[in-house]
Amino acid sequence: MGHTLMKDLLVPELKLVDLKDRLEDRDVLLCFGVGDGTLYRSRASWLKKRANRFLVFIETQEELFLKAKELPLAKDPQVRLFYYKQGDDQIFQQIAWEFVFLKFAYASCESHYQSAAHEFFLWMEHYHRGVDLLASDSEDMGLKILSNVFKNLSLLPKSSLGSSLEGKFAGMTAVICGAGPSLNGAIPWLLELKNKAVLIAGGTAVRALSAYGITPHLSAHFDPQPPYKRFLEQGSFETPLFYQGRLNHEILRKVHGPLIWMPDGGSYPLEAKLAAECGLFAEKFDSGWTVSNFCTALAAYLGCNTIIFVGMDFSCSRNETYAAQISEDENQEGFIELENKIYSKRDWLISAEWTVEFTHKNPKIHWINASTGGIHLPGIEHKELSQIVETLPLQQQDVEGIVHSLIAKAEKIQVALEKVSDVKREVFASFEKSLNLCNELLKVWEKHYPHSPLETGEYALLEHDLQQEICTLYFLVPLWNVWKHPILRNCSHPLGRRVHQLLFYKKAIETHLRS
Repeated sequence: MGHTLMKDLLVPELKLVDLKDRLEDRDVLLCFGVGDGTLYRSRASWLKKRANRFLVFIETQEELFLKAKELPLAKDPQVRLFYYKQGDDQIFQQIAWEFVFLKFAYASCESHYQSAAHEFFLWMEHYHRGVDLLASDSEDMGLKILSNVFKNLSLLPKSSLGSSLEGKFAGMTAVICGAGPSLNGAIPWLLELKNKAVLIAGGTAVRALSAYGITPHLSAHFDPQPPYKRFLEQGSFETPLFYQGRLNHEILRKVHGPLIWMPDGGSYPLEAKLAAECGLFAEKFDSGWTVSNFCTALAAYLGCNTIIFVGMDFSCSRNETYAAQISEDENQEGFIELENKIYSKRDWLISAEWTVEFTHKNPKIHWINASTGGIHLPGIEHKELSQIVETLPLQQQDVEGIVHSLIAKAEKIQVALEKVSDVKREVFASFEKSLNLCNELLKVWEKHYPHSPLETGEYALLEHDLQQEICTLYFLVPLWNVWKHPILRNCSHPLGRRVHQLLFYKKAIETHLRS
């Protein structure tokens, strides 16, 4: 996403945690400009209170950066010093990944840096949210997602291929329903739109519509651990459901309507490998960050030429989180305060950014934001839903019948349960073999301690075998690429890093084999 686009989206609303706020609950302090090291000295006591606290200095002047490398702060293991050149986006990825799961605060050492510092920090927040959300799926070693993927394999023979529906809804209008508080005011118009457009909803929005007696034409779900009670309270169990393998397996089994499988977005290589082993060689499907993104991507994929957003607020008040007075049972401490006394969450914010970017990548679609509250979505036409209803054709259509006919023609997935069982056994065997190889490699380390075994033939053969396993290639390596950042933050010795990696592999495999 371009700098200007994101800046237009977030600058008016996002508040950054800085030195004027309490630092005690923060782990990383990003300082724009090094100055003479005064800030380092003034924050030394805060820094040393915990080993997992860090000061990160960003310097844009090369001369000052080189001088700072000679200061005592440059030798402190809890300090990072970066030279930043405008347009070098790699620095955001590097910082976000090294300090994944940690809380950031911000400061500018020089008053004349304020404008540049604010823009840098906004970009830093953007990357920080994205990396944290990507990594959050791996906080439990990827257990909940891969457990769902494994268990949902058994439903593939009962599902249809989403790819067979690409472009089939060409010429139709879609309404993407979010669960934001502004959905309440849209209900009378949605009742009228139901016979003129395809209503698509997912997650909490399905429950919100049910409260008003509205059943969407299509639903979508992909949350690995959604509020179970909230799902049971909705009344759309017969509605055609688009899903990805990560969806909670218990919820998927409650659906009585047609199931339409969509491939993953590439974040979980083992999921794609399992699908391929079952004979499904589908292209990746970018479903974004939230279920509203999933619905948006689906509407575009199906070929809808006009897509309207309703209840897509990406924010809320302290007293009303969702439409239809759905009780809030999530952690309100996760709220991010915006201006105008509204609140958001990291996944909502990045979901809003994704939505804006996606609409700009698909300019042939007529995009309309009919949500009456929440975060402004730059570049997307804003229109009242009442006006939209008036401009649509007067004659009503049997939209439900059209949707039913198209879904009924979707290609069924041709895979036998026996094949699914074989694939599961193969992957399970790879996990067990990989665990045995990890244990053997650790024994070689113990045998050669305090010397390195890396040059021995015994170690090389075991390591080669481990690297060839499905478990390693499609599960351990991607998982390690997330966890190596927090694990190795305070470990610089190359041999120590190798041992940490092996111990992590062992723990990850054991976690999954126990489940």
